Amino acid sequence: MSPVSENKLKEFSQALKKLHTEFQTRFQDFKNIQSSLDVFSMPFNVDPENVSAELQLEIIEMQCSTHLKQLFLNSTKLDFYRALPKAEFPKIIAHAQKIMTMFASSYVCEQTFLTMKLRKNSIRNRLTDEHLFTLLKVASSQMEPAFENIMEDQKQFHNMSHTPPWLGL
Repeated sequence: MSPVSENKLKEFSQALKKLHTEFQTRFQDFKNIQSSLDVFSMPFNVDPENVSAELQLEIIEMQCSTHLKQLFLNSTKLDFYRALPKAEFPKIIAHAQKIMTMFASSYVCEQTFLTMKLRKNSIRNRLTDEHLFTLLKVASSQMEPAFENIMEDQKQFHNMSHTPPWLGL
């Protein structure tokens, strides 16, 4: 193994310093909104005195509800904030929506690539661009399939295709 030159060490050191500065700059934004992120991610653990004045009363009311605490523990954050009564917690809901929109595109992108990776592995030999597009569209949408209607249509089609021709139906 050859020794590393003094110039290479200096270059490496400077690159690390630049990287460190870049990380500090980029993550400074998160430090500035840390309390807002805490209110969103751990509303039952934040000290109401450390929360913005407009959210304090709603945070206190929320923290007093054992029902809401159970709901928070047993559901996703998205489902929890959807289930909050709008009349009682309008400011917390607005706050959560603001935080969620910061990361929404990253989440959708991550989920789409994960879906694409899984689908490509499982059906690689039969996957066309059109099929991949359709799979990603279904996976990234909020649409709920009407399974009962689909099954009913299939049942009707199945019954028609197996009717003997001599019955004339």
